[in-house]
Amino acid sequence: MPDERRYRLTDAAMQPHPHLDDEFASLPEALETAIHWSRLLAFDPIQASIGVEVSTACGSWRTLQNPTSAAAVTTDQGGRNL
Repeated sequence: MPDERRYRLTDAAMQPHPHLDDEFASLPEALETAIHWSRLLAFDPIQASIGVEVSTACGSWRTLQNPTSAAAVTTDQGGRNL
């Protein structure tokens, strides 16, 4: 059985996000966390710039979405960007 994909959030420098450094089971879960955090706690645009990476089968990470304002990102129920 192949490993399940995991998602993580990155900062503007495309490093694991210092405040949201966690792994998420789904893209919608990761994006919901990013949007919630940025609305409540991100006080400057650089801090609020969040990207998404997805785990690969070999255990590394691949950029799924470059850092952008988390509020600008939405997904449909299939996890695809709208």
